[in-house]
Amino acid sequence: MTGAAGRGTLAALRHREFRLLWIGQLISNVGWWMQFFGLGWLVVELAVAQGTPEAAPLYIGLVGLSRAIPSLSLSLVAGAIADRTERRRLLLITQSAAAALTVALAVLTTAGTISIGAVMFISFLTATVGSFDSPARQSMLPRLVPARDIMSAIGIQSAAVQGTGVIGPALGGLLIASIGVGGLFWANAVSYLASIVALLLIGPVHPEPDRVGRSVLQSVSDAIRHIWHDPVLRAVFALGLVASLLARPYANLLPAVVVGVLHGGAGELSLLLTVTGVGALAGSFAIASSGRLAHRGQLFLASVAATGVLVVALAGQSTIGGMAAIALALGFAVLAFMGLAAVILQTTTPPPLLGRVMSAYAMLFMGIMPLGQLLLGSIASVVGVSEVLAAAGLVTAAVAGIALLKAPALRGPAIEPRRAEAAEQVALMAAE
Repeated sequence: MTGAAGRGTLAALRHREFRLLWIGQLISNVGWWMQFFGLGWLVVELAVAQGTPEAAPLYIGLVGLSRAIPSLSLSLVAGAIADRTERRRLLLITQSAAAALTVALAVLTTAGTISIGAVMFISFLTATVGSFDSPARQSMLPRLVPARDIMSAIGIQSAAVQGTGVIGPALGGLLIASIGVGGLFWANAVSYLASIVALLLIGPVHPEPDRVGRSVLQSVSDAIRHIWHDPVLRAVFALGLVASLLARPYANLLPAVVVGVLHGGAGELSLLLTVTGVGALAGSFAIASSGRLAHRGQLFLASVAATGVLVVALAGQSTIGGMAAIALALGFAVLAFMGLAAVILQTTTPPPLLGRVMSAYAMLFMGIMPLGQLLLGSIASVVGVSEVLAAAGLVTAAVAGIALLKAPALRGPAIEPRRAEAAEQVALMAAE
């Protein structure tokens, strides 16, 4: 499979083990999106039941904090472990643990004993599991598909992660209306079986050989130094940090927007998350079909700036139609900057460091974003959610504009794979 055909949108699906991994992830992520929808609505319901609906953004922020703590504290160590562990076995452990935690959430919700404290505790444990799952899964891709199909693999995997947001929230809204939030959580628990079965059908994915005698902490230090000394990676991480802290939490705050601005219910929230998923699905396939995309750095900068501008536009809407239109575009823009960041990291990081670098990438989206959720949610409970989103979007767009002028590493005509050069830099750092 060479030439244009080899670089097609669906080229990665020609490889059996990637196909199995993707199908399992696709099914389980429909359940994850249902739970994302259901958990946000559950937190709002808890605030309303207590007679303090204005506390809903704060509760959403507290749940974000519970997810951020393990993601920030464990992600780099988890990446180092992923780089020295058989990755399929690690994923089997993480998926089984996530399923068990979802069952616990379903039991408490169905029994009517769920509380904001219990939601925070289960979210904390789930994020702990996710800290190990994400780097193992991301670093498997170069082992399952050849280099020529890596953009296809990243785009298709993004479709499984984000594009399922088209189905999950819509299905979640139907399930809440018919069997309640607890039933929705039970359905998500069952969906994990697809991922576990798929992993059992995949052969072992052993770690790349690395220097003997390096401790976990030394391995983490190697990755941090590599990111810091590489101007391309440093710029990608800086922009990702800002966007994850200020712009991406808009999705987590949508339940508060629906209740506080639209005075709507689960149906309106389901619609907004669904159209966001449609945009994300389109963005996924745009990345998958981009082949040997030139000007990746500039496109990454543009997508971050567009995300900020669109968050400002979302904050200015007061009708469900206007919000839905902006949410559609936001889904595309967010997926574009996330996908382009992943492509840049996957194609410029030496294989022995890939798990650790991708764990740092996951930390931005799993750890920093919940901190932003807490920050914006806390402020929104005082000054209003629309005002907070407008300010956050403006800052994001402004930082992207500054980076366009101040980050020459991202302004080149293309960011080509530099793994051999990067590997030499890592070896020199280790010898210091």
